[in-house]
Amino acid sequence: MRYFAIWASLYSLTWAQKGFGLLFQGRFNRATAEGEPVPTGWFSDAAIGIHGKRYWWGAGWEASLLWVYKGGPNEVRLPLVNQDFQSGQSTAYKAVEGAFRFGPRWQVFYPKTGCLVGYRYQHRGLSTDIQRNVNRWYAFLPLGLTIELPVQFGTTGVSTYYEIGLTNLLRRPVPTQGVYEGSKLRRFLVEIHVMWGETR
Repeated sequence: MRYFAIWASLYSLTWAQKGFGLLFQGRFNRATAEGEPVPTGWFSDAAIGIHGKRYWWGAGWEASLLWVYKGGPNEVRLPLVNQDFQSGQSTAYKAVEGAFRFGPRWQVFYPKTGCLVGYRYQHRGLSTDIQRNVNRWYAFLPLGLTIELPVQFGTTGVSTYYEIGLTNLLRRPVPTQGVYEGSKLRRFLVEIHVMWGETR
């Protein structure tokens, strides 16, 4: 009887899902150097936000709005998710991000891709050359997987992503002509989220 109840719960997830929820992310970033004056070591930040999602039996989508925090030397720094992992490196920034993700679903597994756009309204240490300005606007291509499980009020789950930077971390140098590859960010992301809503 116990196993029947478990499988019945999992089976219910093959039907519609919709609702809203909260999420928390820890992200681990690294810049592709390419000779650019950018941090060369790993650094991490945290994000908290809200999301809405709508899934049918085989596919669906979700959208989220997040606040990103990486505290400076005189600010609160969360353990592990607000650190520079290279000695002598010090980065700090705050940003807002909007993301749209979509993909298929197979029982409790949700492969996803989409697009993420962000705006850094504060930043420090992302350029190691005072003559080079940081791009405030940025975009990522997320590739990831979510495991979503039913709970009494809706669902809860864990996601992991590898996100590919689509924009240069620094602005194009003034005298540069033609194609400018620059330096882009890559990051690994771990997310914990909950959703309140309808699961049937």
